[in-house]
Amino acid sequence: PVAPPVIVSEPKPATPIPVAEAKRARRLPLWSLPVAAVVIAAVATPFFWPSSSVDGSSPVRAAPVATAKTDVTPLPELTAHLPLHRAEVTPAPKAAPLPEAPVIIAAIPKDALVMDSTQMKLGTTRFLNGSWRVSVDVKDPITGKPPSLRYQIQNNKGIARVVHGDNVVCRAEIFSGLHQTGELMIKSRGNARCTDGSRYPMPEITCKAGVNDVATCTARYGDHAAIPLTFKKIGA
Repeated sequence: PVAPPVIVSEPKPATPIPVAEAKRARRLPLWSLPVAAVVIAAVATPFFWPSSSVDGSSPVRAAPVATAKTDVTPLPELTAHLPLHRAEVTPAPKAAPLPEAPVIIAAIPKDALVMDSTQMKLGTTRFLNGSWRVSVDVKDPITGKPPSLRYQIQNNKGIARVVHGDNVVCRAEIFSGLHQTGELMIKSRGNARCTDGSRYPMPEITCKAGVNDVATCTARYGDHAAIPLTFKKIGA
């Protein structure tokens, strides 16, 4: 038997959409544009992160290096506050002055030759007037003792008497005066003439004012070195 034919119905044509309605469906509202821009920026931002992290200008953190611990004395903490008072310099304590030693004035012997400072300033030598015993550290070649010298002076002129050896007496004229340096000079006008017809050399005497104006004198025989000499007053 023959099967009956199958009848296929034709598809119905699609109903066309009006053009005006299609255009109206494609239009987006204007207020949706800013929202879309924000969404696009949020989606695109993660894509730029890897590139910025790989940039060579960014610092690379070095791996921490292990260091041995050492005992270090902690430094004093600094304060950021200014001092309330101005800096002041503390003067060093002054040492207490030592008590001054008492001035001891040595007694001046009555028979000493004192070169009065007032007379020295006036250029006079009245303090030299009188009779003087002169002791000089010279030994006589015969007796082994120093010779005996006596000076009689008045107003810068006088006579010197020398006794030496076996009681030989010698005499010489002398004169005195003040030098520009303030020294007292006593000289003779040559060698002394002695009773035995001999001549005896006379020293050149120089005196300076010492402690308490007491004269410090020296004697010089010719070119020999100066030797100490002292005056003692024995009469006016």
